[in-house]
Amino acid sequence: MIVQGREEDASVGGIYAVETMDVAYGYNNRSILFDNVNLAVERGKSIALMGRSGSGKSTLLRIINGSIKPIRGMVRVLGVEVYGRYSNGLRRRVAYIPQSLGLVDNATVLENILLARAADSPFRALLGLWRKEDVDEAMSILKSIGLYEKARSKVNMLSGGERQRVAIARALMQGARVVLADEPVSNLDQDNARSILDIFKEMGRRNSTSSIIVMHDRALAEEYADEAYMLADRRLSRLW
Repeated sequence: MIVQGREEDASVGGIYAVETMDVAYGYNNRSILFDNVNLAVERGKSIALMGRSGSGKSTLLRIINGSIKPIRGMVRVLGVEVYGRYSNGLRRRVAYIPQSLGLVDNATVLENILLARAADSPFRALLGLWRKEDVDEAMSILKSIGLYEKARSKVNMLSGGERQRVAIARALMQGARVVLADEPVSNLDQDNARSILDIFKEMGRRNSTSSIIVMHDRALAEEYADEAYMLADRRLSRLW
């Protein structure tokens, strides 16, 4: 499999794609969900994040993504502090894939992927007037992940594994160098799960894209993850 994506300077931001330092989060600053979370993710690595439901895995992804703030600690992505004055440029470089996937069900596969470029030209996006070079790139990405024939299909007609591929294709179209995926394979059979995890690994090899993947299947994590961490009892600990 050859995953097509934007070519960018992989040296920007140093060796680490994601760093968290003494990060803590709690509800109403009182009930602490986790504390002193320290994580350093090298470029191109696939990281498995494990733990029981309610341990804070999804919350940690959202903190790294910049959608919620920790009560203390520092988060740096591609060398930039997520909550600092220069963090606006991170939006394109970080892709967050929630459990819901965030796809537009009544739009086509191609349209969903092209939405990754909506910020470049909001007016064109509103009218659906995409540039030819963007369409060509989107089709190339679809071909690389085995969805070329589904480009004109509505997302609501796809299988679970195909929908996951669309979400990943959108991250590739975005040009993300960090992908945060919340349980992308939890509802898939083993074959589909492996095909999705293969894409994440190929993104790391080809584009130096780092991924943090929330997973529950330890056997799959051992097979695919370069490193794995467990979030439990308010602490993050490394498994391997």
